Amino acid sequence: MLLKKIFFICCLCFSMSVSAANIKSIKHISIHGVQNESSNNILRTVQHNLLKDNKVINVSKTIELLLCTDHFIKINTSRLNDTLIFSVKEFPFVTDICISGVNRKKCIYFNKLLKNFSIKKNEFFNIFNFNKFFLHLKKMYELQGYFSINCILKIIRCPNNTIQLKIILNENPISFVSKIVIDGNKNFSKKKILQDLFQHDNDLLWNFFEFKKCDYVVFKKSLHALHDFYIRHGYLDIKINTVQQNCSRDKKYINIKININEGPRYYIKKFFTNECKGLCSNEFMNNIQKYVLNTPYSKSTIDHITTDFKNIFLKKGLSNVRVLLHSELDKNNHTIFLHVLLDLQKQYFINDIFFLGNSLAEHKFLHDYIYNHKNGFFDINLIKQSCNDLFDTSLFSNIKVYAKKNLHNNNKVDIYYDFKEHHDTRDISASTSYENGRGVLLQLQLLEKNFINTGNELYIKILKNIHDTNLKIHLSKPFSLLKNFFLKSNAFVNVMKERCVFPNTCVNKLFGFNTSLYTSRIKNKKFSIVCGYEKIKILLTSPHITLLKYLSLFPKKFFLNSKKDNLTVNDFFVKYIFDFNNIKEKNFFKIGTHIKFLGKFTLPCSDNFYHKIFFSLNQYFPLEHIYDITIHNFLEFGSGLTLGNHIFPFYENYKFYHKNTKSGFKDNSVGPIAIYYKNSRNNSTNSKKRIVSNFYPSTDCIGGNMMVHANTELFLPNIEILKKIFQIFQAGVFVDAINIWDTNWKNNISLYSIRKALTIGQPNYTYLSVGAFIRWYSIFGPITFTFASPLHPRNTSNYFLNRFNITFS
Repeated sequence: MLLKKIFFICCLCFSMSVSAANIKSIKHISIHGVQNESSNNILRTVQHNLLKDNKVINVSKTIELLLCTDHFIKINTSRLNDTLIFSVKEFPFVTDICISGVNRKKCIYFNKLLKNFSIKKNEFFNIFNFNKFFLHLKKMYELQGYFSINCILKIIRCPNNTIQLKIILNENPISFVSKIVIDGNKNFSKKKILQDLFQHDNDLLWNFFEFKKCDYVVFKKSLHALHDFYIRHGYLDIKINTVQQNCSRDKKYINIKININEGPRYYIKKFFTNECKGLCSNEFMNNIQKYVLNTPYSKSTIDHITTDFKNIFLKKGLSNVRVLLHSELDKNNHTIFLHVLLDLQKQYFINDIFFLGNSLAEHKFLHDYIYNHKNGFFDINLIKQSCNDLFDTSLFSNIKVYAKKNLHNNNKVDIYYDFKEHHDTRDISASTSYENGRGVLLQLQLLEKNFINTGNELYIKILKNIHDTNLKIHLSKPFSLLKNFFLKSNAFVNVMKERCVFPNTCVNKLFGFNTSLYTSRIKNKKFSIVCGYEKIKILLTSPHITLLKYLSLFPKKFFLNSKKDNLTVNDFFVKYIFDFNNIKEKNFFKIGTHIKFLGKFTLPCSDNFYHKIFFSLNQYFPLEHIYDITIHNFLEFGSGLTLGNHIFPFYENYKFYHKNTKSGFKDNSVGPIAIYYKNSRNNSTNSKKRIVSNFYPSTDCIGGNMMVHANTELFLPNIEILKKIFQIFQAGVFVDAINIWDTNWKNNISLYSIRKALTIGQPNYTYLSVGAFIRWYSIFGPITFTFASPLHPRNTSNYFLNRFNITFS
C-alpha cells in the first residue's frame, strides 16, 4: 500500500493529465496515435491557439477545433515537464466505396448524395454521418412508395486504420395503398370527395380488385386538394387534424387514415351591389337575390353570380365588365356578407357586318346564322354561338371574327367574319347490302352539304336491285324566322314486289313525305315537330287474324276502289319529339341520362285514327359507396290509343329490338304472333263441296300496341390483370324484362284448334332473362360477348332464344 502511494506522488511530480483551459511554460509538443492525418495540421491548430508570446496554450479550444474536423474519435492531452503530449484516436480512413443493388444511374446519384453527408473516398469515415445518410435515403424511398428498403453496410478493415465501404441496397417491391379511411366527413361521402380531387383518375380512386402505388408527393397534393374541396363548398373552417398510416408486417400494404373536422358551413346572409346605371332590370336583381340569399357559400355560387352578371351586360353591349367580389365573414353566426362591385366599361353597338372568303355560301344563308343585326348590341356570346352553328354545317374549316371600332362613331363596331370554306362539300358513295327476303341490293348515296350554294343540305339514298327500288330524299335548311330552328323536308318512294313482303307484315309503304321543324341541341335538349303523309299498300295474299280484324272495321265503300289482292291506306300525321341527352362517354365508361319522348297522331282526314306515345329512359350512374361500379338502367314504354270503333294499325305495332341492351331473346321474338287464315275446299260424302276455314299459328311476331321493356346492367370494377392485357375492358351482368301485348285483341272467334297459341302475347307473359357479358377493344374495334339464360316463360321455343351472342359494338 505504501508503494502505491509513493508511485502516485511521483506521477504527480513528473507528469500530469492536462485538463486546464490554459497551460503555461510549454516548450515542446508531442503527437501520438496519428496514422492518416498529417501532424502538421494538428500543429497549425495548436499554433493558432498560442497566447502570451507563444508560451501559453488554450488546450480546451484546441481540442474542440480538432474534434470539429471529424477526423478524430478521441483526443487526450498530458504534460511531462515542458512538453505537451496529444494522444489521438482517428476515425477510419476510407480508401474505396462500392454501391450495389441499384442501377448505374441511381449509383451515380447515390455517390453524389454520400458526398453531401461527408462520406467520400480518401476521407475519414464517421458512422454518425452514414446513419443520417440512411435516414434521408429511407425518407426519399418512402415518398416514392418503397417502405421496405434494406441498406447493409459492410466495412472491410485494412492496415493503418484504413477501411473499404461496401453499401448493399435492397429496394424490395413497392408498397401499395390498400385502404383509405376518412373520419369526420359528415356531409360528403368518401366517393364524392375522392372523385373531386384531380388525382382521381390516377392514384386515389382504386377499387376492390386493384391497389394503387403509394406516392406521398401525390398524396400531399391530394391533402391540399381535399382542403380546397371543402373551401369551395363553403366549409371555411375545415381542418385536417391527423394523417395516420399503418403498414402490414411485410410493409407491402399500407392503410391510411385521415381525420378531418369539417366545421360549420357558411351561408350568404346579405348581398350588396353598386348601381348599374339602369342596365340591370329589377327582375334580374330580384332573381339574383333569390338565388344567392341563404344559399351555401361555394365556388359554384360565386361562379354563377359572376357569369350571370357578365352575360346580362354582354347582352347590353358591355363586353369589358369586371365583376369583383368581396366577402365579409361573421364567424360567430357562420354567415357571409357578399359585396359585388361592378366596373362598367364602354357600351358598344354593331354598326355593320361584313363577310370575307365566302365564295360558296350566299350572304342570305350566312345571315340566317348570325344573330347580331345592324344597330344591335355587341354581344360576344351570340357571336360565338353563331360561329358554332356555322361549324355544325360542315361547310367551313376555319372562321375568324374581327371587331373594329367605327371611324365615325366610337360606340359602334364593325364585325368581320373571315371564312375558310370546305370546297369539297359533296360526298358520293356506292355499296352493296343484303336484306332478308329482298336479296342483294345496290346502295347509292349522295350528300350535298351546300346545295346550289344556299347552305342547304341535300341527301339522296337509293336501294336498287332487279325487282325493287327504294328512294329517300331529304333537304334541310335553317329557319330564318326562329333562332336555333331548322327546316327539314323528306320524301321517299318504295317500289317492292309482293314476293319480298314478309307475310307477317303484309305492308308496303309506297311513298310519303314530311316536313319537320327542329332545334339544334341546346343545353343537352332538342325538340322537333313533324307533319307528313304516307301512302301504304296492304297485301291480302296471305292474311292473318290481326289483319282481318283490322280490315273488318273499315266501311264497305273503302274496298270498292281497291284491287282484289291489296288495298291502300292514306295517313296524314303529326309527330312531336323531345330529346334530352347529357351522357358523357370515355372508352366504355358512361355517365348521365338520356330521355326521349315521342308522340304521333293522325289527322281527321286520314283513313286511320290513333295516337301513339313512346317514352324511353337511358341512365348511367356510379354507386356512391362502391368504387368503379356503374348501374345502367333502361326503360321503354309504348302505348297506342284509339277512339270509337277504330283499331290501332298492326303495322304501327311495337316490336322488341335490343340494340342498346342485352337480352336472352332474339329480336322480334316477343309478343303476339301471326295466326294465318286460309279457306280450302272439301268434298263431302254426298258429293257436295264445302268450304273449310283453317287457322295456322306461326312463329312470326307481329307486335302489339302496348310495350314495357326494362333492363338493368351492372358494370363490374376493372380487374388490374385484365386491364393490363386488354387496356380497355368491361364486364358485367344484366337483368332484362319485356312484355308486348295487344289490347285490341278479343277472343270473339271460336278457334278451338289453336287455343294454346292464342295465349301467347297476353299481358301476363313477361319475358325475363338474366346473363353476363364481357367487352373489350380488339383489332376489329369494340367486341361484346353475351351469355344469357331465359327464365320465363319456361316453355319458350329455342327458336326465340339468344343464349350466346357476339356483337361488334
